[in-house]
Amino acid sequence: MWAWVLAALVVWCLLPMEAQTPAQLVSTMAANEVAARNQDTQYSYLADEVSTRTGGHRWTEKVVETSLGPLHRLMAIDGRPLDAAEAKAESDRIEAIVRDPGEFQRLGNLHKDDEARSQQLLQLLPRAFLITPDGEENGCVRLAFHPNPSFVPSSYEERVAAAMAGTVSIREPEGRLCLLQARIIRPVTFGFGLLGRIESGGSFSLQRAPVDSVHWKSERISVHFAGRLLLMKSLTREQEVVRTQVRLLPQPVTLQQAALMTTQ
Repeated sequence: MWAWVLAALVVWCLLPMEAQTPAQLVSTMAANEVAARNQDTQYSYLADEVSTRTGGHRWTEKVVETSLGPLHRLMAIDGRPLDAAEAKAESDRIEAIVRDPGEFQRLGNLHKDDEARSQQLLQLLPRAFLITPDGEENGCVRLAFHPNPSFVPSSYEERVAAAMAGTVSIREPEGRLCLLQARIIRPVTFGFGLLGRIESGGSFSLQRAPVDSVHWKSERISVHFAGRLLLMKSLTREQEVVRTQVRLLPQPVTLQQAALMTTQ
């Protein structure tokens, strides 16, 4: 009898595990990304950015993350290294931040808000969208998502998110995000358009890659959308960022330490 039980146990162990549904895959990935985010790991990297912040120019910056936010040192504009006067002005700017980090911390909080919105969208996917398999992409499982008609948004953020469709790619078995691509497929209005409006056609893309066997970091970020708030304030945002030479910092660094590291 024990031989039969042992044989049955071996057969059971060799059977393939039940595959996760698309929604379960996304839920697992979102939980992993949130857990990684809560570790508050910090990195340094080179960033090439074209955005509203850069005035439409391509800025190359050395970035070192701190608990107060990422510290940027401008290195080149449109591929041209800074001249002596520009480099001194940049050093003076960073020294002023180290002396009085108040405004820097406010901007750092805005950066954290952007990261939090990405996490919220990932967590919302299984609830607000219908998710279907869509093949593979660069060794990652790709899933397509589009709005679930039965979902009822409970906030302005959820209303915007629920107007999106796109694809999400997940690396298995790690359960980590490879690529999120979303576009706004219909306009979103607030207060019948009097309080604000997000135009259709906007897009968002976030590409992540492993730094080592455990840690992942966003390598490419693309944000393009247009809108307005209270008939006056523009919500238009244009941003393209590519990060290279990503390095995991072995321990948290102070602003003073980060300032020095941006010169290395």
